[in-house]
Amino acid sequence: MTVSEYSSVSEYEYLETEIADRTLTITLTNEASLNALNTTLRGELEDALQSAEDDDEIRVVVLTGAGRAFSSGYDFGEESTKTMDDLIKSSYTHLDTIFNLNLPVIAAVDGYALAGGCNLALVCDLTIATARSEFGFPDVHMGELPPRLVLPFVTDSLKHARELLYGGKHISAETAAEMGLINQVVEDEDALWAAVEEEVSHIKKTPSSVVKLLKDTLNDIQETQGYRSNSAGKIDEYLYAVTSETETAHRFHEIVEEEGVNAAIEWMNTAEKD
Repeated sequence: MTVSEYSSVSEYEYLETEIADRTLTITLTNEASLNALNTTLRGELEDALQSAEDDDEIRVVVLTGAGRAFSSGYDFGEESTKTMDDLIKSSYTHLDTIFNLNLPVIAAVDGYALAGGCNLALVCDLTIATARSEFGFPDVHMGELPPRLVLPFVTDSLKHARELLYGGKHISAETAAEMGLINQVVEDEDALWAAVEEEVSHIKKTPSSVVKLLKDTLNDIQETQGYRSNSAGKIDEYLYAVTSETETAHRFHEIVEEEGVNAAIEWMNTAEKD
């Protein structure tokens, strides 16, 4: 679904939006699937972000998730029905939309931020998380690469990126902060929103034109270091599509179809692979 297909925020199925004090807060509301990033949700998210950029009154976007998760990643049930051809043609441009948005985007994480949900949290300009939050890329256990490699460009060391991507383990918010993945860890949800409000208040004191220039300059530094956005980022997506044809990936999706997503995730996280 393209951005133009959404005529108003009331049509969003998996998002809630609220504007207050020149800040747009976007809440992922796909709670039944731990805010899994299905195709419709990703399209809605892009639309909401673009609408914010088009509104001169909005200075900051805050992105969060309802319930127990920020986001558990891409929708396994939906992805399991796609062929490699489908995946090559699929769009994962929501990360580029955040990366290239003229506005700063703050991820307010309270709960799981895993796989594609971890990427979503990390691509934001600032990431603040509660102590109970967990980060990681367990999807590598199913034999597929992330469709975009954000992690190596936000860690303090490539050693950390190797540790998380090779092993696919979860890490605590405290460890994520120590590795440089996130900006700040707070005690609970109340402290999270207090910290977000404080960061927003600082940003609003800087002219929007300067924030845009700074974001573009910092993005350019990141791309100089090798980060792939826009069309170049398709290379990561193509590798993701190719790995969908591995034996492990096929077995994972077979279990999804035969026994359900929970059984497939249990196998993914416990079985040793060749």
